[in-house]
Amino acid sequence: MTKQFRNIHIYLSLFFLPLALMYALSGILYIAGFDQDVGATKQTYILTKEIAKGQESQALLEYLKENHLSVPSNMEAKMNRRSGALEMGGVHYSVSIKQNPDSTWTITTLKRSLMGDMIMLHKAKAKWYFDVLAIGFGITLILLYISGLMITLFNIKKNRRSQYMTILAGVFISVAVGALSVM
Repeated sequence: MTKQFRNIHIYLSLFFLPLALMYALSGILYIAGFDQDVGATKQTYILTKEIAKGQESQALLEYLKENHLSVPSNMEAKMNRRSGALEMGGVHYSVSIKQNPDSTWTITTLKRSLMGDMIMLHKAKAKWYFDVLAIGFGITLILLYISGLMITLFNIKKNRRSQYMTILAGVFISVAVGALSVM
């Protein structure tokens, strides 16, 4: 029985090691105050042109091509409710167009850095494929801790009291700090 837990523990931890490191690094940076726009290249352009309602995405694409700017791979236009801009693209590279009060248009291009992309993946703001892997990683963390406990508690009978006290201390401190943090 212990051999199966050990094998589960070893192979799951090896498979998900890159993901664990990515989550640890991007989480630390996010908590430290960096966000998805860390190292991003953001450029803003002003377009003075009459654009008929419903033709904004076409005008945006024409502007990008005429000015030799990158066209996003995903050209499905979506309205950003928060900014009021029409956006195209993905997590790594996106473009937007928004009408200004003076009837000009602001076109913005945003190219994220690797770290910005990782933070977006961490926040589940990318395509769903990575979310499936992330959920698998979350389940794996549970299995790793269960298998680690089984290996430790059943095989290492020495220092049993210290093991239980460490678990209880972890539970108490986590609950106490969590409760203090949300108050």
